[in-house]
Amino acid sequence: MLAENSKNDVLKIRMDSLTMQLLEKARSYVDLDRSKFIRQSIQEKANTLITEHDHTRFNATDWRMFFEMLDNPPVPTERMKKAALFHEQLSS
Repeated sequence: MLAENSKNDVLKIRMDSLTMQLLEKARSYVDLDRSKFIRQSIQEKANTLITEHDHTRFNATDWRMFFEMLDNPPVPTERMKKAALFHEQLSS
């Protein structure tokens, strides 16, 4: 993802007074202006959500199945053989 450093995009939002008070209190602790605090908060939250959704998570059953299949791989089907052959041809 390419990041563009220009700040030409404008986002206008409405918020209730409680949220505004929280914003002002929180930003005062880190000595950031309102705009920079909001941008930084959005980036942090967006990165957290993207990371959560982009990572594969296995439970105990998934891990057992994964390692079982590594130790005892299934016999390749015709479709798998064709795909491997196709991949080999693309690579050469």
